[in-house]
Amino acid sequence: MKISNQKLYEKVADVIIFDINEGRINPGDRLPSIKALSESFGVGQATIREALNALRAMGYVDIKHGQGTFVINREETKFNLEAINANVEDIENLLEVRNIVEVGVARLAASNRDENNLKEIEAALFDMKVAIKKNELGEASDLRFHLAIADASNNYMLKQLLRNVSELMQHTMKETRRIYLYTKSKSIEKLYNEHKDIYEAIKSQNSKLAEEKMAFHLSEVENAVLKHIR
Repeated sequence: MKISNQKLYEKVADVIIFDINEGRINPGDRLPSIKALSESFGVGQATIREALNALRAMGYVDIKHGQGTFVINREETKFNLEAINANVEDIENLLEVRNIVEVGVARLAASNRDENNLKEIEAALFDMKVAIKKNELGEASDLRFHLAIADASNNYMLKQLLRNVSELMQHTMKETRRIYLYTKSKSIEKLYNEHKDIYEAIKSQNSKLAEEKMAFHLSEVENAVLKHIR
């Protein structure tokens, strides 16, 4: 199958995922060599490497240096409550807190932010972009982004409130990003664009738009999370 559109590695990865889901490639199978895949798909070997790294990040394959790339037994992704030392009620409560607090925080940030605040928010966005390129989840930069917005609100109590739940926020962000990687309708790139929209609204000092963009982002996160913990 020849592929000619942009983001070639994603197209390659999608084809391999489809073959795995359809049972044409099974757990334990070794994929053809990078050279063979490159010839089969009609793309460069660098593109194949990117595709395999993406598949590894999503939990589809294990790359064993000197041996090859093997399909692993992938269970359906669930929100790992045990890993973050929380329960369903904790997560639901956290999502409620974030919805109530962060929409207002975004509004205040749009009104009160200064250039230093914008630089900090933008730096967190940049780190998110780097994480995408490295096929990393980027939950640390996600948290940094939201806390930077809280700083920009210029409200000490709101900043402290979010910092008090920051550890749980980061853990849930990590699990959320895992879900986005596994869910075809979602993507880390889409998550990045939601954050970028929030930043642009704050930068333009459009309080109403900042509220709307934050509310939309948190709604998307909530829908993804609750679907996997209930």
